[in-house]
Amino acid sequence: MAQQPEQSEEFFPETTAPQASQEVERWRQDPDYPPPFRIIRWRVVDEVWNGQSAIDAVVLVEVEKQHDFGAAQGVGGVHALDQALRQVLTKHFPFLEGVGLVELYTHRGGAGTAAEVVSIMKFSDGRRQWSTMRQSRDLLESAWLALIDGYEWIIAKSRQKKMSR
Repeated sequence: MAQQPEQSEEFFPETTAPQASQEVERWRQDPDYPPPFRIIRWRVVDEVWNGQSAIDAVVLVEVEKQHDFGAAQGVGGVHALDQALRQVLTKHFPFLEGVGLVELYTHRGGAGTAAEVVSIMKFSDGRRQWSTMRQSRDLLESAWLALIDGYEWIIAKSRQKKMSR
């Protein structure tokens, strides 16, 4: 499974990617940029248990050189991943309690089930909104990468604001 989003020639051109994803991508290309967290691994299990759908996500995240584990259930794979990631990140960045995903859009372009998927997410902290966009041949991975961008962007912006004081 994917770790941190890789720097890639396939990333969307600046004219189409939402500003938050563009900024995060630029920051990641700077060798002096300290990412606020790093994804070690993640997994989603989607199964039927006793006639009920059960969707669970597990994430292992490194924050300040320490590994932290989160697990959550959701109504879908993206929801479960979001809940598990938030479980970890809010321990280290409590202000994320007020941050949420307010809109999610996915689009599969091309023919067949192996076509590229684009995930666009809109986040809000109650005062401002920002959007992310990622692509992959895997629907869950494209959404996961967009989630990471959204949380990384707001954490980095918060750090920048503290440093400018």
